[in-house]
Amino acid sequence: MRLAFQDFQFDCQELTLSKDGRKISLKEKPAQILALLVTQPEKIHSKSEILEEVWPGRTVTEQVVFQNIGHLRALFGDDAIKTFSKKGYQWQLPLAAVSEQSTTSNVSESIEKTDANPVNEQAEIGCETEHQADSVLANKSSSLPWPIVAPILIAAAAVAGYLALS
Repeated sequence: MRLAFQDFQFDCQELTLSKDGRKISLKEKPAQILALLVTQPEKIHSKSEILEEVWPGRTVTEQVVFQNIGHLRALFGDDAIKTFSKKGYQWQLPLAAVSEQSTTSNVSESIEKTDANPVNEQAEIGCETEHQADSVLANKSSSLPWPIVAPILIAAAAVAGYLALS
């Protein structure tokens, strides 16, 4: 099942993300969290639920959830995922189920609109969240060159700190 939101399309089974027809690099764990959130947009997903679904049988800290949610917010905007204090996370953007034929034809002609529902309403958008392979999907050219960006950000933070103390 493919879902559309903003200019994106997400395949819940293949865990692939595309924007305007071009594949976007998305690692498996953020993709699994995205699948969990968009398949049940009416539900608030707790950190423990996300940990159990995405890292089953593994001991990891809650920090990995924060980091992956942050990565998804960087891709889709801060308003895409709402944080409910001491409860969890919920998908906020309107979703559209994309029919199989629309992947090769005009998407706008075959989209069935579905809104991200409020917490108490029920909506089922069936996508499976069980997946294999811990690999980067698709095109690496769309991801930032972190070995170059990280030192620049560190230097900028150091300069800002120096200026703040002056």
